[in-house]
Amino acid sequence: YEVKAQIPFPIEDVIWDWQQLGGTVVDGRTVDAEIGLFAMKRDAVFNALQPYDNADIDVDFVQLSPLSIFNVICHDLIEDLPNAEDFDPDNPPPSMVAMSMGTDTTDLIVTNGLRLWLRNIPIGGNHFTKQLSREMKLTQAKAEHLKRNARVSENPKAIFKAMRPVFNDFVNEVQRSLNFFQSNEKSAELSKVVLLGNAAKLPGLRQYLGKQLEIDVAKVTDFEKLTGSDVTGQKSFKDNMLSFATCYGLCLQGLKSSQIKTNLLPREIVVERIIRAKKPWVLTSVCATMLGLALGYFFFAGNYHKTIEGYEDGAGVTWTQASSKIKSVEAVSNQFKNEDAEQKVLLDKLLTISKEVTSASDQQASWLELQAALAQAFPSDPEIEKLKAEGIYKVDPQKIPFEDRREIYIDHMESVFVSDISKWTSFIEPFHKKMRIDFEEEARKAAAGAVDSDGMEMEDEIVEDDVDFDDESLANSGWVIEIKGHHFHNSPESMTKLQAGKQFVLQTLIEDLLHREDIKLPSHQGLKFKYSDFGISMPTIAWGSESILETDILFDPASTSGDDENGMLDGMDDMGGFGMRRGGVSGEEENENLFTVRKYVFVVQMAWTPRSNAEVLAARDERLKKAEAAAAQAAEDAAAAEEL
Repeated sequence: YEVKAQIPFPIEDVIWDWQQLGGTVVDGRTVDAEIGLFAMKRDAVFNALQPYDNADIDVDFVQLSPLSIFNVICHDLIEDLPNAEDFDPDNPPPSMVAMSMGTDTTDLIVTNGLRLWLRNIPIGGNHFTKQLSREMKLTQAKAEHLKRNARVSENPKAIFKAMRPVFNDFVNEVQRSLNFFQSNEKSAELSKVVLLGNAAKLPGLRQYLGKQLEIDVAKVTDFEKLTGSDVTGQKSFKDNMLSFATCYGLCLQGLKSSQIKTNLLPREIVVERIIRAKKPWVLTSVCATMLGLALGYFFFAGNYHKTIEGYEDGAGVTWTQASSKIKSVEAVSNQFKNEDAEQKVLLDKLLTISKEVTSASDQQASWLELQAALAQAFPSDPEIEKLKAEGIYKVDPQKIPFEDRREIYIDHMESVFVSDISKWTSFIEPFHKKMRIDFEEEARKAAAGAVDSDGMEMEDEIVEDDVDFDDESLANSGWVIEIKGHHFHNSPESMTKLQAGKQFVLQTLIEDLLHREDIKLPSHQGLKFKYSDFGISMPTIAWGSESILETDILFDPASTSGDDENGMLDGMDDMGGFGMRRGGVSGEEENENLFTVRKYVFVVQMAWTPRSNAEVLAARDERLKKAEAAAAQAAEDAAAAEEL
């Protein structure tokens, strides 16, 4: 976009390049930088390259003369080249003015080593020669000779007087250019001027410029960083040294030691050279490919004759005989395969019959074991168990209050078969995760010095989820088990210790379903299992009452009708299941057998994938192996840590 805006020619008619000038990086951004756009008309570039093309010389760089001189200034003429990172735009280093005088024009370069400003002045050495020829009526050749030898001529004063108009025009153009530069760069300081080009040797020019510009005009006598005394010591080199600056700058760019690295060599020439350089490699690759194909064909043709029917090997066997033997062996093989397939079909039938004969009894046994396993997950109160052992089943609330009993009562249990258990998993997963989060939060609160009902300090334990929601077994058919129940373990002390309500269910029933590893099954006497071995997974409190309800229990220790195992009477409502009624007994006097309790109601759901006895044992063995491996690894880690 900038090229189209800045260059007054169609972009397809020019060859251009660009380079960043100066700039520092601050917080990942480049600041105080300028972009130099350099362009040349395409036909001028090709005209300049034509003599080299005619001589079959490849040109690597095409560069503008002022930029080559800029490279020389930065490399040789500026003593201490400033660092871009230390550049201060408000206090820049002094700038040098270089004037390279050519035949018809003069290139004006102003630079401090980082910034660059260029201008072309349309006055060169020929203008002095033409002015002298016109004023003194001389031929061009005589005027040129007289200009170069003005100091030793008969009348030097007349020669300078004749060229004064050109001197004045040249100084005015330079002064106007420098004023324009300083108007744009307010903080720039011009330290000195250097003259380059053979026209700069014009007698009196350096002194005249210094006087008019009031700037020191330095005389360049040599290039300090250019070595090779065999060349630089020659008189012809010294006489023409000022005209070698452009060549010097191109050499620096070829050695990759230049500040400006732009190249105006046409892109099509670069592409053509790349293709030309790769042609030998492409040709070599093609030849290697052809050679490989030829060798392959040679070996193929060499073995082809061995495949004809009349070919005999070293044992005198022909292809016809070998083919006949193959067919005979293949017939025997097919016969064996068919017999094997028939045996597999028969085996499948026998397995199907066996499964149909045994499935009913296995399923019945599994349900019985499920009931036996789940019964072990519900907490039992030690004090009540002692009384039961003594034959006392009616427990007086005056001795063991309901709110101190560590028991959970089942209202009902239901099961639903689903063909794809993963649908239930996707439904219950948010409840399961929220249950874990709530329990973890309450466990953190209770861990700070809380004690359980037996006076023992609570462990700072968080129930971890042993269920992989991506487990393949959960994508099969199975049963969803739902248990609706309640408990009265909601004393103020238990609530303070965060061991009541939902937390009591989590710490007892859910904790056992997830982590308990000493479950006993009727069909496996002497072995202990985990609920996951039996196929139970993702036990979750699907619903719980928002608050702990207060209700009344009517307990008559003299009654014997409808007694339950805990000594509570019949007449139970649908929620409690143990003779409870809400709000007391209306219209009756105070009854010493009426007890007010705090009740928490909940619903627990879990998935159950029935497993055969062999599958249950296999799951248990695999779990124990993993536990042993983890324990061994932990021991190794501990030993290694102790050694360190």
